[in-house]
Amino acid sequence: MGRLLISFCLAICLTLSQIASASDSPICEGVEVHSVDMTLAGIKPAMLDWWWDNIDTTERYSAWSPNTHQFFEWVQQPTQPNHLDYSVGASYRAINQIANVDMSLLVTRLEPGFINTTSEYDHSILSRLEFEGYESGSNSGYLVHQYTADESGDNLLLRSTFCFPPEITYKYSGLAEWYAQYLQQAMFNLTRFLPDLFQSEFVEGELLTRGEYKVTLINLLQKKVVVNQEIKGITPDMLDWWWDNINTTQRYKQWHPTAHVKFKWRKPPENPDQLQYSVGAVQFVSEYLGKYKSNLLITWLDPAKAKDKVQYDHWLYAKTDLSAVRGIFPQRMIHEYTLNSEGDGILMRSTFTIPSFLDIVMPGFTRELGKHAQQEMQFLQYFLPELFTAEYVTKQP
Repeated sequence: MGRLLISFCLAICLTLSQIASASDSPICEGVEVHSVDMTLAGIKPAMLDWWWDNIDTTERYSAWSPNTHQFFEWVQQPTQPNHLDYSVGASYRAINQIANVDMSLLVTRLEPGFINTTSEYDHSILSRLEFEGYESGSNSGYLVHQYTADESGDNLLLRSTFCFPPEITYKYSGLAEWYAQYLQQAMFNLTRFLPDLFQSEFVEGELLTRGEYKVTLINLLQKKVVVNQEIKGITPDMLDWWWDNINTTQRYKQWHPTAHVKFKWRKPPENPDQLQYSVGAVQFVSEYLGKYKSNLLITWLDPAKAKDKVQYDHWLYAKTDLSAVRGIFPQRMIHEYTLNSEGDGILMRSTFTIPSFLDIVMPGFTRELGKHAQQEMQFLQYFLPELFTAEYVTKQP
């Protein structure tokens, strides 16, 4: 996973307004606040978003910090563990070995809105730490993780900020320094197992339960891959806008954190501010379909030429070429979609027409294509609504 790059700092009395309670007073008022900055190689924000609600067992909790974590159990189960956002109100009891003492903690997830974040970080989680065995009301510390992807989109920039109640600090001399070092090691340990766990349980597990794909033979030379799925939380307008606004490799990696590698416009869209993709725009992408890496040129085609091929009221029609043999084995791709009956998402059908020989030179390629299309579209609900609002809706007159 690469070597952990650590920029370590203990900032005594960090500006307390960074953390605010449900009341108007800072939750760490009157105590020292400390911060640790880290870069975690190979960790994507989506992986950490998923992790908070899926610690689940003492075995996983111990893997997170083998020398410290002794026991884990949910007291209040997460409400949506199969999504990329932590469940406010979820809580767990843990036993950690602190200063050679087994200390019992109750960790409760709090509203993220209590944190005044900077634009430097776009993900955050706030937890209350209650030290059991001490008088209620004076036993609570707080821990905030704020994080974002680095410029490459491959690593995580993380700031962990914490404070402890005076009674705990007085009893355990040097606790803040110990806890800062513990946080560094624990978060580094995630690089050893979290990417594989996220891939197997969320990407290859959960996301593939949200739809289905089918591969059929058109003739000896061509196959068709059809993917049907429902995507909650987005609208047709969002997807209409997205096609011309993928724009960067970092944004492209957000679309599928474990499979997308690179993005660049070869011919930029002429009208990216409209809710209709720009015919003739060409993008270069590099991505993995299972174990197969593909470098593709994708060209937006005239939607009118696919009108007799679709059933839904919004669609994208495109040509896909392997970049090394452009024009020799072109493929066709249609993404069609409409608002679902509940009005809280879309129904989507993706149809790919591809050369049959690809399954010969790359066994299982069409199945991997179907899986990939399902996975990447399901990731959109976790970032596209906010992006669409910020870059399109707020700019409308």
